[in-house]
Amino acid sequence: MALDSPLTSGELQEALISMPNNKAPGPDGFPAEFYKEFWTILAPVFYRTLLEIKENGRLPSNMNSANINLLLKPDKDPVYPSSYRPISLINVDLKIICKALSKRLEKITPLLIHPDQTGFIKGRHSSTNTRRLLNLIDYSYSKNLETTIFSLDAEKAFDRVNWKFLFATLHKFGFGSSFINWLKILYNSPTACVRTNDQTSSSFCLLRGKRQGCPLSPSLFAIFIEPLAAAIRQNSVIKGIKCKNVEHKISLYADDVLLFLQNSQTNISGVIELINSFARISDYSINWSKSTVLPINCSFHNSSSTPLQSGNIKYLGINVSPKLADLTKLNHIPLLKKVEGDLARWKCLPISLMGRVAAIKMMVLPKINYLFSMIPTKPPQDWFRSLDSYMSKFLWKNKPPRISLKTLQKTKDKGGLELPNVQHYFLANRLQFISGWQKHTLLDEPWLDVEQALCNNLEISDLPFISSNIQRHECFKSINISSSLTAWWEFLKLTESSLIPCKRTPIWNNPDILQNNNMINFSDWSGKGIKYLEHILEGTEFISFDRLVTQYGINKKRFLEYQQIKSIVKKRFKPGQVELQTPPSVVQFLTLKTPKLLSKIYRMLSKTDESISLPIAKWEADLSVNFDQNFWSQICLKTFHLIRNPSLQLIQYKILHRVHYTGHRMFKMGFTSTNNCSHCQTNSPDNYIHALWFCPPVQKFWREICEDLSKCLKCNIPTSPLECLLGSLDNVTPEKNIAHMVFTALCIAKKTVLMNWKNKNNLNSNQYRNYLLDHISLDTASATTSDQLLWAPLISSIT
Repeated sequence: MALDSPLTSGELQEALISMPNNKAPGPDGFPAEFYKEFWTILAPVFYRTLLEIKENGRLPSNMNSANINLLLKPDKDPVYPSSYRPISLINVDLKIICKALSKRLEKITPLLIHPDQTGFIKGRHSSTNTRRLLNLIDYSYSKNLETTIFSLDAEKAFDRVNWKFLFATLHKFGFGSSFINWLKILYNSPTACVRTNDQTSSSFCLLRGKRQGCPLSPSLFAIFIEPLAAAIRQNSVIKGIKCKNVEHKISLYADDVLLFLQNSQTNISGVIELINSFARISDYSINWSKSTVLPINCSFHNSSSTPLQSGNIKYLGINVSPKLADLTKLNHIPLLKKVEGDLARWKCLPISLMGRVAAIKMMVLPKINYLFSMIPTKPPQDWFRSLDSYMSKFLWKNKPPRISLKTLQKTKDKGGLELPNVQHYFLANRLQFISGWQKHTLLDEPWLDVEQALCNNLEISDLPFISSNIQRHECFKSINISSSLTAWWEFLKLTESSLIPCKRTPIWNNPDILQNNNMINFSDWSGKGIKYLEHILEGTEFISFDRLVTQYGINKKRFLEYQQIKSIVKKRFKPGQVELQTPPSVVQFLTLKTPKLLSKIYRMLSKTDESISLPIAKWEADLSVNFDQNFWSQICLKTFHLIRNPSLQLIQYKILHRVHYTGHRMFKMGFTSTNNCSHCQTNSPDNYIHALWFCPPVQKFWREICEDLSKCLKCNIPTSPLECLLGSLDNVTPEKNIAHMVFTALCIAKKTVLMNWKNKNNLNSNQYRNYLLDHISLDTASATTSDQLLWAPLISSIT
């Protein structure tokens, strides 16, 4: 859809659908859910309103108002207004228009905005900014360059956007009059009021700035600040860091700006002068007293009148010092302490084991993943052990764990709860960049340019196909390259994949293939497309020279070089050892698509251990049966597929893992004097299968439950631990709806047994029916009409 073409009703609907639910509404009080529910009625009226707005050139005053809510920034004094972050709550009807325009805009911003800017640009990520920063620090050390890295602190950047300058910039970029007019309408006399402690100020007009909460704001700000970035790139007086043919001067994530400068006062003075010039025409302002200079291979002396501080910088939440070895001390250790404090504070909250796993996923994992994506350094093993210990204490409320952390980290079909495996997430974050190396020639990424420069004549895409001898290469001194390669070798080990040698093993500039201890590079051969072992081998034999001449156009005078290549390769590899079929796991990795790449890599790592973590041997001994791995995998999955209620899922999960303390177990632990069951007169050991099944009062209870369920659901439910305890319902009913009811009812029966764990003689079907009715009333309250009808047979039989 062209930017200047009229907005369509389909675009408006798509914009509305993409809006998340459960968000605070604007001043009119109507949330997005209201518009979604009644859109078929509202759409014609809304579209006519849109046409009228475009014709009149202004919005209705009540549509263009906003409530500004203030959020206190972390560790800031609440007395000062600057300590608050303003969030504009605008009306959803205005948001729909802005969202539709922003969806058009976000398709072209990657083409308009230089790759130096990664903030809110589709397909770009903040992690590449920090990777580029660390790469340039590495590069400065490797080339002994005196470098100054300048972190700029923008003063209220979004709030200081000058609209006239923004419209002029859009015009200069080639935006059409229709699109710009829409923006002028949106920014024509907007009003706002401030809400503080449920008190609302009087309304006032806004004369500049981008509202934080408007869908258009991020993309428009990237366009607004792009002229400054372009001016710095094009200014010949300002000297950046040159890596081969690329000069690196600036890196941006929205309003977070880094400058990479050669260490000279001329550079710093030139930057200050240029930014001040930009500020005069755009109202953009830098807080120089909070901007920081990070000197590399030099000391910083400020001879300008502008106040500047020197030292460690904090960029995108990451603390960076000139010594990259300090990254763990500055970042990982503080995060570990914060996680420890958070988990200790949440420990006593009344939430279940599954709720605690969810809390770790939602509240802890994002912080850890963010740090792993930004910093390549792997924390020491003690850091991971401490984190696992804190998570375990949180999961089990400081009590001894009944299920190991390793088991909980497995996928649900393997007996786990998909608790995050932090070490796997670290590897996945590092491996993302290996994927980027393979697309080096296709991507316009500044971080890749620096890493390629660090590799000298070696192609960065070839690094994963070279053995650990690469550690002798200069590129391995790079903190980013070495961490990614180390993660890659760990991935190959976990997936039991061998790549050395393989068809992708490079022939040239490869430390594995040496002549007189020197890497070889016959430029005529590489220039003709002969780069890898697959180009000179067919099966276990070398391709003949004559065929290479015909196929690749090699000069016939190069026969001596051909013999040299054969001799060198034979010394290093036996042709029969070269694996010309890439291992499946490597093929899968290299073909992963970019969207949700981290999750895809993590799933691959999670599947490297295919064993099922259940006490299978004990169950099979108790039931006198033997089943294959697929059976047990299906049993694990049914826990989550056939029950919606999380508390019942947890009951079934704990039973499968046999976590409950029985008399026999208490006896072995030394807490009781006998291991016999105290609830019956059979003198049987009170082991797990006896407590849940063979104890006479329990057996009687199960017979009653199975008979009642079979009668009211018109299916045959055997009084068997295979069906009742494990939940194997394949021989009970093929219908999913009936299986759901049977599985749920049996789980409630297990709940009844567990509620009478210490006095099984109190077990009775009336208690079970009460639990079942409570569950049905809760389930039907949130169910659809068809789901409510499912429970009708059980309800009629109980009542």
